[in-house]
Amino acid sequence: DGTLARLFTTPTDRTSILSGKFLAVFITVVLQGIVLMIAGRIAFGIEWGALGAITLALTGQVVAAAGLGVLLISFVKSTKQGGPVLGGGLTALGMLGGLFTANLPNALPEAMNRIANFTPQGWVLKTWRIVLDGGSAGDLWIPFLVLMAMGVAMFAVGAMLFRRRFA
Repeated sequence: DGTLARLFTTPTDRTSILSGKFLAVFITVVLQGIVLMIAGRIAFGIEWGALGAITLALTGQVVAAAGLGVLLISFVKSTKQGGPVLGGGLTALGMLGGLFTANLPNALPEAMNRIANFTPQGWVLKTWRIVLDGGSAGDLWIPFLVLMAMGVAMFAVGAMLFRRRFA
């Protein structure tokens, strides 16, 4: 409750504080991803693919998720707003990114597939499809770089919004 705002009153650089939050989210999401992948392998026999491809896909996903987390948190001004802003933002982007129809071939009109190109979720979905279809790390460089750029850009915008709000 208000710890972030209190941290911003200290002489610590705001980017350092947000980088710490980014790192915490990064580590949490990496661990979640690894646990879910192991569970998927054990429970459902999922063959995830080559280690290099998995590493690129998971790293891109995590950087984009952490950047998006910082961006969305920058819009939250009170604890009561946290649920609607985070839940609403993630749900809307997930829907636009195609997550709700991922297993239905040709379920979305082509326009929706194009819109997915502007969401981190859409690129994460593309990346994991390449991995699960047996793609190599070399096949993932463009989606990986897009996810990295999105993550860094969202972090930068979130940091800028925090800087303005707590100036």
